[in-house]
Amino acid sequence: MSQSDARIGAAFPGPYLWYREPVSEATKTTGDQILRSLIDGGRARVVAATATNAVREMADRHGIVGIPAIALGRSAVAGLLLATLTKDEEQVTFQVLGDGPLAGVTVDARSSGRVRGFVKRPHAVVWDRTLAPSPPIHIGDAIGKKGVVGVVRDLGMAHNYSGQVALSTGEIDQEVESYLITSEQIDSVVRCDVLVDGDGKITAAAGLLVQTLPQAHGAALVEFVRDTLRGSAFTQVLVEALAQGKVDAEFIARAALGDGAHDLQVLESRPVEFFCPCSRERAESTLGMLRQDDLKDMILEDNHAEVTCNFCGAKYRFSEIELERIRRKRGKDIARA
Repeated sequence: MSQSDARIGAAFPGPYLWYREPVSEATKTTGDQILRSLIDGGRARVVAATATNAVREMADRHGIVGIPAIALGRSAVAGLLLATLTKDEEQVTFQVLGDGPLAGVTVDARSSGRVRGFVKRPHAVVWDRTLAPSPPIHIGDAIGKKGVVGVVRDLGMAHNYSGQVALSTGEIDQEVESYLITSEQIDSVVRCDVLVDGDGKITAAAGLLVQTLPQAHGAALVEFVRDTLRGSAFTQVLVEALAQGKVDAEFIARAALGDGAHDLQVLESRPVEFFCPCSRERAESTLGMLRQDDLKDMILEDNHAEVTCNFCGAKYRFSEIELERIRRKRGKDIARA
């Protein structure tokens, strides 16, 4: 990163909670949705999510296709599934950091269905179009087999809940399932996949979470679902849903569960959309955290600064005069401290 360039969108959120900022744009209807439901008389929860359009927009904004787009899409769907596990307003930051060429993926998801994300090295893997006709496409080598999986849950309270487990396979849904079982100690099945065409562009993105409820004795049911969805079973459900033009959450949940869905009790559904609340004001705040000497160098050497949002790619340019104003304000803040 050059001195005239900075980035907003930290890997793990600090005091700034992006979903609490005022939202001026109207909620878009994309067809993507999260479905929350119960099966077997309430022994287990089932959450299904479709995010085709949201993932497509993220991939387009970052200019990625193929495996980086698949990694981002599966992570976005996983984040949406993780953000539905409480009754309260919740933001989840889901991050995978590995030793593969992509290096990592970061996703912010909210229980309302808003999601954003980015790949750390988005252009590190060249697309091989021969992979498209034979899903699922494995991304473990691109993510890496050594590293960490981290989840931060923010319920709007004084303290966030965070957990972390070691990376093992690099396959996003397997890593999330392992995290839920190991770190949060909840027996769970997670399946996420993203389909692409020959050009590596997104054609479908969806996921399913089945999880036993406390004191509900649903372990046997969860294990049955795990056996049902071994291997490429969920991917084939998504392929069939796309072929029939039925990439919606309830269809995918029922098709994936098969006979186990006969008593599926739908609780609610919510729309899913890409959303990033970055702003010029936040970009200015990012510059305001730099040292005065760094700001001075930007003024003398580059005569401007450009702040790029990691999550959506928006760029905010600041002139020499604006940088000097920020530098002076920074100096006053330090003097008062």
